[in-house]
This record gives sequence, C-alpha cells and structure tokens, in this order.
Amino acid sequence: MITFEQDPYQSPQTASAGETAEETPEIALTQTGASMETIIEEAEAKAEEEAAAGKAEETDVEARALNAFCKEHMAYFHKGNLRSGMSLEYDGTIVILGDVNPGAQVKATGNIIILGALKGIAHAGSMGEPEAYVFALNMNPIQLRIGELITRFPDGERSKSLKNPEYAYVEDGIVYVSAFE
Repeated sequence: MITFEQDPYQSPQTASAGETAEETPEIALTQTGASMETIIEEAEAKAEEEAAAGKAEETDVEARALNAFCKEHMAYFHKGNLRSGMSLEYDGTIVILGDVNPGAQVKATGNIIILGALKGIAHAGSMGEPEAYVFALNMNPIQLRIGELITRFPDGERSKSLKNPEYAYVEDGIVYVSAFE
C-alpha cells in the first residue's frame, strides 16, 4: 500500500478552499506494507485466539495469510469510463483507466486511483479505513468519502489544478485535497 506522509523538512500547513496549490504542504511517498512472514504470524495468532475462545472451526492459517497478503498487495484494474448509473465496487484497491462521470459510483475497501476525471461519487476505505486515499488526474467529485468521512466539493468550482493530478486523504479527521507534484 502506498501512503502519503508530509515532508518533515517543510513547515506544516493546511490547505483551505481559498488557497492555491503552491500553498499546500509538500508530500513524500513511502512504501509500506506488511511482509508475508508478519501476515502469517498474525493469522496464526488469530487462529490461536479463536481456538482459545472455544470456536470449534478448523482454520487454514496459510489460506487466511495468503488472502490478507493478496488483499493488501493486489488491485482491480478497470479500463473504460463509468457512466451515470454505473457502479464499481471491490474489496481492495481499484485503478480506473478512464473517467468516473456524474451519477457513477466507485467504492473500494482500499484506495481509489483514477487515471482520468473524477466527477461522480468515490468512497475509498469503505470498511472504515481512514488511511485510504483517492487519486485522480482531475478531481471534481459530486461526493467524496474516505473511511467514515463524507465531503462535497462546492458546486461550480473547478479543480484547483488543471495541470497536476490531485489526491484526497484524511489527516486529523479532516479530508484534504492536495496537488500531486
């Protein structure tokens, strides 16, 4: 999973609706994710807890670990535009090679990456994951949800940056949209 962290060498700033892309904080990319060994250990610990709790079901630790590993490191790719009335939902990260038009909806338990325009509804981290993010080449959604938070963009207001892609993320319980440079 790729997460965004603020560059520690930049002074902390927050972007409000009236600020420009130049005034938003600098962001650095970091690669994170649990190793397969860690996932197996967690699955074994969970199986032991269930056995101690008196659950009689047999658990396949390797299958559970593989499922967790795949969910974290795999993504669903969709090629094409989503038109009004269409809905795309996936248990993990979604990458869309096209636009999400008004009236269309994208919902993922992981991140949402749109290599096109987001003009519909996007819900990243739909199982309550506040570390999820939404990335789009042109961000102008009807509604944007990350985890349990819901936000709307002002009507008629265009994306802050027509040249640079943008991403939305949650920090301290607030949804921020920043230019990706």
